[in-house]
Amino acid sequence: MTEDTFQPWLWFRNDNRRWIGTLECAIAGLIVAYCVAWMLKQEEPQGTMLIDPFLASVLGGIGGLGAGFVFSGWYGRPGRNGWYLSVLAAVLSPSLAGGLAGTCLFPGPGTLIGAYMPLWTFRFPLTFSVWALCLFAIHLHLRKLRSNDPVTRSVFIK
Repeated sequence: MTEDTFQPWLWFRNDNRRWIGTLECAIAGLIVAYCVAWMLKQEEPQGTMLIDPFLASVLGGIGGLGAGFVFSGWYGRPGRNGWYLSVLAAVLSPSLAGGLAGTCLFPGPGTLIGAYMPLWTFRFPLTFSVWALCLFAIHLHLRKLRSNDPVTRSVFIK
């Protein structure tokens, strides 16, 4: 049986890679949300954009957990198409994570505002580099896990 990421009923099987990728995305969401909140706090210390870094970290971790569950199967694929899929997941997962975090904070409008918040990640070079480094590390780690699995190795690596 081959592994197909786009079949949601296969997501609940006993596959540790999905859960490892989910936890790694949650940790990445936590780190990136903290960096964004810290940078915003440094930029406007007396303004209205005061965001508590602890609250941002918790919400980023929750959003990263949900986005990681959905997109962790897209990371770690071998070859050029694997990198394309990984980059697509890296671009889509922050919006889903922000939407989930915004829903936790304020359902309704918070979902829309939260889905917009990942654009703050790309505003600062430090947060962009932390985001890129975290998702690059997730891709490489899940690729290593996929290559060590005999079932995946026989199907995906030629």
